[in-house]
Amino acid sequence: MSFTLHEDLFPSGRRTVFLVAEEVGESPDEGYAKVVVELGRAMSRRATVITHLTRADGTGSRIQVGLRRMGAVVSRKLRAELMQAGPSTVVYMSRSSVTLSALVRSRLLKWMAGGGRVVMIALQPRSMGWPGRLASRLLWPDLLLVSTDAERRGIEGLGATVDRMVTGVDLDRFRPAKPGEKTALRRKWGIPGDTSVVLHVGHLTDGRNLEALLPLAALPGLTVVVVASSQRHSAAARLEQRLRASGVVLIQGFMADIDEVYRLADCYVFPTMSTDYAIAMPLSILEAIASDLPVAAMRFGALPERFGDTDGVLLVENASELVEGVLELLRDRPSTRRLSERYSWAAVADQVAAS
Repeated sequence: MSFTLHEDLFPSGRRTVFLVAEEVGESPDEGYAKVVVELGRAMSRRATVITHLTRADGTGSRIQVGLRRMGAVVSRKLRAELMQAGPSTVVYMSRSSVTLSALVRSRLLKWMAGGGRVVMIALQPRSMGWPGRLASRLLWPDLLLVSTDAERRGIEGLGATVDRMVTGVDLDRFRPAKPGEKTALRRKWGIPGDTSVVLHVGHLTDGRNLEALLPLAALPGLTVVVVASSQRHSAAARLEQRLRASGVVLIQGFMADIDEVYRLADCYVFPTMSTDYAIAMPLSILEAIASDLPVAAMRFGALPERFGDTDGVLLVENASELVEGVLELLRDRPSTRRLSERYSWAAVADQVAAS
């Protein structure tokens, strides 16, 4: 699947950025796909952006076979598009982040683009064995953007040119609720108006640690709302049954108006502990603080670096501390909108397109 973002709107002479992404389905309701869509949209305001997406497998789950992923990138069609576009920069969004096979793909993209500059983006920390670390010195792209300082420091030691990338949020779409809007939105979505609402947005999968939400759902005067993405994993049916049986309000599938659900909530909770199951800087947390919600989260990924000592974002070590943190935030109701102002997609696009 390949298409051009707003190419007809650009006058001649603008620089061209070619964005390559892997296995993006029709509904951009998971972190990687959201970054692809929003980054492409934001860069298109500054450059002619041509986006090439390889297909998801049609079931909502990602393709896991490396050869299939490699074959989707090394294609005659993509090579022809790159040669025709002659981009000043190729931005490669690696679905597998920094792996040896992803570095090989970035090198092949550079060759297919006639030696043009390649910026590779890796949203989840990965570790390579010593053979991969040794081979990587011959394969680094012109610039590698990662999510955490710890990963940046490690990769710099292997000879790469690397920087930390800040993912973004739409500050116009995700905003604080206006007076009376929270009540109206709860009525619209069938959420009790006389309780405190705790929200989580993500996948129904074991790795997200959603069981940590169950003690919250058992508390009087508190409603837990989970918005589950359209991706269906093997554990989805079992988790759905358990969440509903515990009183969790479950909303499933792609939501074009997800911003409304943030505005009807009082607190956001992020129970996931491993970056194998979410990108290192979760977009849902940025969407929550842009909506002025306090956040209780595990010490996950890039969160300690970005929000380690921040009023309104409480990072904890375990499930019991998560419950205590939510109750503390609901009691104090700190404002967080100010924290989101440096995370606009325009700032992200400037960093990538200027590379």
